[in-house]
Amino acid sequence: MSLATGFLRLAGLLPDAALAALTRALFSGSWRRFLEATAHPAEVQTGRLLALVARAQNTDFGRAHGFAQIRSLADYQRQVPIRGFEDYEPYLARMVAGEKNVLLPDEPYFFGRSSGTTGTPKHIPITPTYVAEYRLPRRVWARQVLQAFPGLIRGKLLSVHSPKIEGHTEGGVPYGSVTVGLTQRPSAVEKMTSGSPLDAVPRSVFLIEDFELKYYVTLRLALQERITLATAINPSTLVLLAKKLDQHAEALAQDLLQGTLQNLDRLPEPIRTEVRRQLRKDRAAAERLLASKAKHGQVVATEVWPDLLGLLCWKGGSAPFYLDQLGRWFPGRPIMDYGFLATEGGFSIPLGTEGSHGVVAVLGHVLEFVPEGQPEATPVLADQLEVGGRYRVVITAANGLWRYDINDIVECSGYFQKTAEIRFLHKGGNMLSITGEKVGESHVVEAMAKLRPALHGFSVVVELGDPPHYRVAVEPQGHLDPAGAQTLAQAFDQALSEVNLEYAAKRSSGRLGPPQVLILPPGAYERERARRVAAGAPDAHVKPPHLSRDPDLLRRLESAP
Repeated sequence: MSLATGFLRLAGLLPDAALAALTRALFSGSWRRFLEATAHPAEVQTGRLLALVARAQNTDFGRAHGFAQIRSLADYQRQVPIRGFEDYEPYLARMVAGEKNVLLPDEPYFFGRSSGTTGTPKHIPITPTYVAEYRLPRRVWARQVLQAFPGLIRGKLLSVHSPKIEGHTEGGVPYGSVTVGLTQRPSAVEKMTSGSPLDAVPRSVFLIEDFELKYYVTLRLALQERITLATAINPSTLVLLAKKLDQHAEALAQDLLQGTLQNLDRLPEPIRTEVRRQLRKDRAAAERLLASKAKHGQVVATEVWPDLLGLLCWKGGSAPFYLDQLGRWFPGRPIMDYGFLATEGGFSIPLGTEGSHGVVAVLGHVLEFVPEGQPEATPVLADQLEVGGRYRVVITAANGLWRYDINDIVECSGYFQKTAEIRFLHKGGNMLSITGEKVGESHVVEAMAKLRPALHGFSVVVELGDPPHYRVAVEPQGHLDPAGAQTLAQAFDQALSEVNLEYAAKRSSGRLGPPQVLILPPGAYERERARRVAAGAPDAHVKPPHLSRDPDLLRRLESAP
């Protein structure tokens, strides 16, 4: 038994109140720094900025932008323009090729990879300095998770990961999902580890290429554990896990009774050996699984894992559509947000289970906010946001991004001490505007959430015509006939008009026609997810396409199994 495992077992004997107090003591230093920082956000952010600039003054970028002469935030804003990914792509390409001292004085040991707006993958440098900058505010979040769910250490976490090393750059540096670089020591990035002692499923399982087999193995191992928390970046992943649990209930129960795993021989080595070593019989789990299925006609995950305290996942942006579905599979369990995170950095710290807002992470990166629709306005720091105001986020960080427009829109929902609380709304470019209606992803998700239809998923696309209109593709959970589809189209039209006044104006003027509903075949969104994972997208990060300008999306969704 490792020292960490032994400590967790001993601590688990304590009552919840004592565990919460122990957590506060263990994280007292980071919490104190957080309180001090949120009371003086401008001073903390300016100090962090000047420290970053001083470290990078002899880089190519630093010399080109006069970093040696910068003495204030105003100097920095004057000398360094706000840029998008396309402007940084040449610099990052040089770093990917192995060139040193381009944007950073540090050498990356990993590159976080995600898709760029031009179709060119982004490669975001990960260095020890950047990881330290990223982790400091995340310790505050971890403290709050343990305050909300102190008993989580009495069991295991059912988590979905993306641990795959996708490849290596020309300079020999590995790249993949940013979580690999952020959660592993530099010396361990290339080695497959079993992860945290709290993980119910070895992280190597998430390297299984077969989509269906991966989820079956994940559930088989998790069912024999006492699960106290279920976590995934996207709530759609938790919904998918619950659906797979229901779909394979009988087979999983048989495997639990026998201590076996169907298709074990299909697993590659050394994953097969690691999984075989963990398999054991669990009659009680099999009985809970079958009893829940018999009682409800579907498996309710909280009956299978009765010690489950809650869920962790994103709650902002497009998440509410799937959050609503989680209540069907995990009834009565609180959900805590991960915070506003991206490959480029971490930007907010949720302090509780209510809502999707979080305190701006002023202890980490330097964050500026540009009022939405006012690109010429002077950006402000986290102490100057207006409650209810919407902003584009600009980041400066130890990953080499200097005044980088991350192309995300957030809303200020309030303040913690003197630091704004924000919630993520949608990508800045993820918007449809045929006649100036400016419909964003958050609008269509909010509209659909008003209706609460029984859907596995939906997507809104543009249909050009006379007049142009929106097409709403839906995968119903049950039967939906043409008359029902027409009723849904009318209700969605009304709901979208309520949440977007520009859309309402364009509809009333006749410049936009009424939306039409397209009924998709069963399994459409699951197949689309599997396709994207097979194409290289990290499984844990795949987001369902609720608003799309992709002309081929409907064709893919309509395709037969």
